[in-house]
Amino acid sequence: MPKAKPPHLLKRLTRIARNFLGNGSGASAIEFVLVFPIMIVLLAGTVDLGQALLVSRKMNQITATLGDMVSQKATWKEADVTAIIAGAASIIEPFDTSNLAIQLAVVDIDSDLAASVDWAEAYNKTALSKGAASPVEIPTEVAIAGVQMIAVNATYTLTTPFSSLLESITGMTAYHYSKNYIMRPRIQDSVTLKT
Repeated sequence: MPKAKPPHLLKRLTRIARNFLGNGSGASAIEFVLVFPIMIVLLAGTVDLGQALLVSRKMNQITATLGDMVSQKATWKEADVTAIIAGAASIIEPFDTSNLAIQLAVVDIDSDLAASVDWAEAYNKTALSKGAASPVEIPTEVAIAGVQMIAVNATYTLTTPFSSLLESITGMTAYHYSKNYIMRPRIQDSVTLKT
């Protein structure tokens, strides 16, 4: 016949079993392990989207500022236009300016309302030559024969620290922007450039 277990040993085993079954600290660790990667992806996505939206806003500011400034004088010196473009490009900071390209063109509108470049300046790219097509499509609703238009096109590529991490979700390794702006000269119907 087997020996009976002493009552104090039975009580001790019962207490250990209750503690083991009632202990939830392991469940918290498992929940943390399951939720942590999701939280990291959400954080990365929030930071990534925040940067993308900030750059989009800055690109709108670059094109609008440049177009508006050039429209405010009837005659510009080439050095002044170059300085204005460089100043407008600095709006993108603290993001890298080497990925920014700007094309500024003053375009002639002919009797058929077609736009061709009269003069152009650029940042991080080659300026369009006289007679080239406008870098921005000029809608016929705003085009007036014999009246020049100021056309600005800016492009930017943003690569964020999380771009490659989120590539499987977004399908992109970088964000690509192309912003356009058109403006009519404010002082007279044309804007001339002096070298």
